Amino acid sequence: MDKQHGPATAYDMESNNVHLRRSNTEPGVKQAQVHADIVDLIATDAFLGRLGGAQRFALSASSTTTPSTPADARRDPPWSTILSLSDFRNKRIWKLALIEGIGTGVQVFLSGVLGVAILPTATETSIGAVFPVALAAIVQIFLVSLFIYAAGPVSGAHFNPLITLGTFAARLTSLPRMVLYVSHQCAGAVVGAYLVRAALGIGPSSLKIVPGCYIDASLVAPAEAFAFESVMCFIQLFLAFGLGLDPRNETAFGPALAPILIGLSSAISLFITAFARPGYLGTSLNPARCLGLMAAGERFTYHWVHWVGPIMGSTVNGLLYWLVPPYTKGVD
Repeated sequence: MDKQHGPATAYDMESNNVHLRRSNTEPGVKQAQVHADIVDLIATDAFLGRLGGAQRFALSASSTTTPSTPADARRDPPWSTILSLSDFRNKRIWKLALIEGIGTGVQVFLSGVLGVAILPTATETSIGAVFPVALAAIVQIFLVSLFIYAAGPVSGAHFNPLITLGTFAARLTSLPRMVLYVSHQCAGAVVGAYLVRAALGIGPSSLKIVPGCYIDASLVAPAEAFAFESVMCFIQLFLAFGLGLDPRNETAFGPALAPILIGLSSAISLFITAFARPGYLGTSLNPARCLGLMAAGERFTYHWVHWVGPIMGSTVNGLLYWLVPPYTKGVD
């Protein structure tokens, strides 16, 4: 823990602050104290559901808390704490939810512009949809990982109701934070999608066929779409939890590599599912993205699948984490 801040600093889990180890024999004590005071002001908030391996900032189960401490700041919280509505009064969480909304909107804008640009190439080469899907998967690696790097220390960098619902089901995100994050993510996604139309000067017809958010009802049965989306959402959560949320992996590859691995797992899911089933242009894995792009495209065919799938995947993944708790040693 200490090595993250250097040999002269330490992280205080009880107060969620970084402070300096001071010694009268060390030179420049005053300058170092000023630096330590600045670090105190920018220390990362304690939050269990933070992507990027930052659970080192979570409080231990025995830590003392204050009324302003979020319900999802302390490890292994009871459901009564997670379901408490008190965090709705926490202004800090509202601000973080705004960051989630802005980040989701920007991601949807970028992915929407990319989709409009590369979709026509599916008919321009002999390999068909393989080329645009491969290109989108490569971009996905950097898009997801860079956004996690940018906002992981701030809001936790969910930018996706699938991640937020998954962390809630695993007791890593409180009910108020989940509601605020998801609502802001959806609002941001809708704004981002309409900005695609405004920026490119296109109509809703240009966004009716969007990879990951398009299902041909004449070729795909509802049960097939539900099964496909649910299984892929669980797989994505399984990878995201293991790579970026489980503190046991901190010693395996560290927090710095986790965002890249999460981006890679998302890209693999996109590439594998994009042309595995005729009429199904890949699984969504992000219901807010589909909500925004389908709203801008004025087409909501099978959109319920993009929500029921994540809820099902989150429930199964939450049950898995209940059977194998991430903070308990010696689980039989």
